[in-house]
Amino acid sequence: MQKVQVNNLVRSATFFQHAGISIIFVFMPIIAQGVTDSVFEIGLLVASFSFAQILSEIYFGRHSDKKGTRLKFIRIGFIGCAIAFGMHYFATDLSMFFLVRIAAGVASGIMIPAMVAYTYEANVDKKRAATVISFHALGWMAGIAARMALKEMQI
Repeated sequence: MQKVQVNNLVRSATFFQHAGISIIFVFMPIIAQGVTDSVFEIGLLVASFSFAQILSEIYFGRHSDKKGTRLKFIRIGFIGCAIAFGMHYFATDLSMFFLVRIAAGVASGIMIPAMVAYTYEANVDKKRAATVISFHALGWMAGIAARMALKEMQI
């Protein structure tokens, strides 16, 4: 079996994926108020991402284990996340918002199990897995900071 290494693709994919999630996730109730006034519908919007992500992680995690091509799943998930999170800007009504949130959850679910398995397989020592995990947390921090900066600039 070929030796797998955790490379910068996995670290950057982890960082940007979680930065995108945190930008949207932290302010989703505020963003959703533009399309609905119902607190229940806002709750469903927020929950739809996690629900789609869980189902997607189960399906694509098993599929990436069978295929063994983890980098392919990481790349597809990363591109899907970029498209889905970008589409949040264009969602103007509730049904479009649900579709975008579900698409973001599915794209995120494609990437995470493959990334965890890829990191585990490359884990010769604890440092390599720790760097991927630290980029996960750094992505959340950067996403929240970026969203705050955009809010201050009225974008």
